Amino acid sequence: MLNGARAPIRAVAPCRADLAGGTLDIWPVGLLHPGALTVNMAIPVEVELEVDLAGEPGVAELTTVAGDVLLLGSEDAQDDLTAGVVFEIAPAGGVRIRVISQAPLRSGIGGSSTYGIALGRALAKAIDVALPDERLVALIRDLEARVVRAPTGSQDHWAAVRGGVMALHIGAGGNQIEVLNVDPTWLGERVTVFFSGIRHHSGMVNWQVIRRRLDGDKGTCEAFAEIAEAARICRTGLIEADDDAVASAILCEWKARRRLGSDVSTPELDALVHVAHDAGGTAVKASGAGGGGSIVVWHPPGTRDAIVGALEEASQGGGYLLASGAAPRGCRIVEASPGS
Repeated sequence: MLNGARAPIRAVAPCRADLAGGTLDIWPVGLLHPGALTVNMAIPVEVELEVDLAGEPGVAELTTVAGDVLLLGSEDAQDDLTAGVVFEIAPAGGVRIRVISQAPLRSGIGGSSTYGIALGRALAKAIDVALPDERLVALIRDLEARVVRAPTGSQDHWAAVRGGVMALHIGAGGNQIEVLNVDPTWLGERVTVFFSGIRHHSGMVNWQVIRRRLDGDKGTCEAFAEIAEAARICRTGLIEADDDAVASAILCEWKARRRLGSDVSTPELDALVHVAHDAGGTAVKASGAGGGGSIVVWHPPGTRDAIVGALEEASQGGGYLLASGAAPRGCRIVEASPGS
């Protein structure tokens, strides 16, 4: 037991939906396209968890949302994100984690990255160590890459840390975070995130695409160039509250992304995209790497209910509304009272 007398530490962090420029944040893809950036928004789908230091030495005890209890040791750190985070930050173990809420599995909104950020922040607070944002993002990104055995980006992590709407500018020596000043009411009336019910594996989709880009495949290089340009247009459109520009950027981004490979979309996902368009959406794309997960719908004000209703019917009960608008706050800590 590291310090059983201290109250549990509770962390809450938002997931994200990417609007344009996803995958460019994965090193070194964005560096191959000068001026590349990723535009995303934190969404009010949150990971919430609690950490205390009343566990057995050398053990990380994880209680899932379903109430299952897993006991993890340092030998699990190569293959399990929870173990990796715990034994990197608190090598002695003695940590208990209780997950209160989380994103749907493989929903394309960065749920595992958000979980890692919330866990890292709570654990650092619990053991009273400094963990600046840049260090936390890099740590969770690298631990995820080790677990999934594939390169990972950082847009998910920054959205979880900072919240709001942001542009992640990709550059040599490090990325720059730009918080976009977007009117929350204007944005909330126009963007909806819907979980398709189709599970996907973003790490594998991304890795196949990245390999083709590094190999210099002409079609892949051209598609990424168009994705980078769409992200620049999306950023400007959001700042200027230009409805048509944002819609055009999302449309162009998804059109280019689908050319990255047949695994980016599926017939089922394509069908939902068409349904959202027919119901009033002006631009629709998958959130994340594609292949399933959630879709982002850009639409005129007042059309959300019709679009969601049509999507729910088309998904035959497997899909549902995840979020509308952006979550303004990033990861935050509250000290929960014992026994809460």
